[in-house]
Amino acid sequence: MHELFLTASVPNDDLTRAVRILQGFCGMKPQAFLCRRLMWEGPRLRTGLKGIPGDVISKQTPAKQPLWKTLHEQLVRQSYVVALVYEIEKGAFGQSTEQQDERPNHSLPSTCDQSPGTLRWNELPDPVDARPVNTRAMLQIDNERGLCSTMKSIGYRFTGQMVQECYRFINGNVIFDLSRYLQLPDDSQASDYNSPLPAFETLTPFDEENKWILMISVRVVNGKDPDQAQQAVSELMTTRSEFEGCFNFHMVARLTMDTRTRMT
Repeated sequence: MHELFLTASVPNDDLTRAVRILQGFCGMKPQAFLCRRLMWEGPRLRTGLKGIPGDVISKQTPAKQPLWKTLHEQLVRQSYVVALVYEIEKGAFGQSTEQQDERPNHSLPSTCDQSPGTLRWNELPDPVDARPVNTRAMLQIDNERGLCSTMKSIGYRFTGQMVQECYRFINGNVIFDLSRYLQLPDDSQASDYNSPLPAFETLTPFDEENKWILMISVRVVNGKDPDQAQQAVSELMTTRSEFEGCFNFHMVARLTMDTRTRMT
């Protein structure tokens, strides 16, 4: 699977306007969601990488086995940073002091292994060529439990987490993700992926100016296939022209999205 994409920045003050524009263009209300993103870094080794255990692959459904086999092939070739993504509700966050005074929070957080999550692997985007968009290989495995244990079993280590706040729209083959990323207030909570989340109000944007990122993307089975790639490029270029003067879509420097583990 390959993802072809462009991005634009949106000031926080323009968020409501941007959502309304996208809602009108796509003819749908946004799919609004919050995600807890756990980042796992692979071993700093060039050889001897484990990959996915055979028993993990064999217990998968026939539809998912090819995805796990492909992931295995990538992880034995190169060590990467992999994201485990868990959709969460506002109620999963802790309460502020004022809220605690009003009513206690009796909900107990489950461990991440008990919760269904999504494994997302992205390759370093391809070098710039004649295409006016970024292209990268990607793999996404949805609705899986035990992902943290799987990562630990192959020598990956948890390195941090963030919360993604996103509004998603879809128009034909084009996916619009309007997102910002929030960091937890202190290292003690960020260092334990099973720790309860703090109050949402205590999270702070990673971007100092609190900008949102609007990504438009098209996914194709094989981005190396000229016909598939050209169709995706055409759809993205048409979308960019539709929003000219409204959103400034552009390519990003590929090394800013490098997911390879840095060797010491």
